[in-house]
Amino acid sequence: MRIDDNTITVVSFFFMLAGAVYRLGQIEASINSRIKAVETSVLSAIDQLKDNVADRLYLLEKELKVHTTEYEGKKEHYDYRINDFDNRLEHKFKRLSNLIKQLAGFLNKESGFVLRDDEY
Repeated sequence: MRIDDNTITVVSFFFMLAGAVYRLGQIEASINSRIKAVETSVLSAIDQLKDNVADRLYLLEKELKVHTTEYEGKKEHYDYRINDFDNRLEHKFKRLSNLIKQLAGFLNKESGFVLRDDEY
C-alpha cells in the first residue's frame, strides 16, 4: 500500500481542521468564562449599589421625618406666640379705646370738648 502526497495532505488537513476546531472550542470556553466572571462582578456591583442606595434613602427619609417634626413643632410654637401677641395687642387697644372714651366724656362734660373722630 502506497501513500501518495495527496493522501498525506488530506489527512494532515483533517488533523489541522480538528486541531483548529478544538482550539476554537477552547477560545470560546475562555471567552464564555470571562463573560460569566464580568457578568457576576457587574451583578454583584449592582446589588451592592442597590443596597447602598436603599440604605441612604432610608437614612434620608429618617432625617427628613426628624426635620419635618422639628419644623412642625417650631411652627406651632410661633403660631402660639403670634396668637398671644395678637390677643395682647387687641386687649391693649380695647383698654386704650375705653380710656379715650372716658377722657373724651370727661373733657366734654367739663369744658365742652368734642372729639373730631367719631370712632371713639
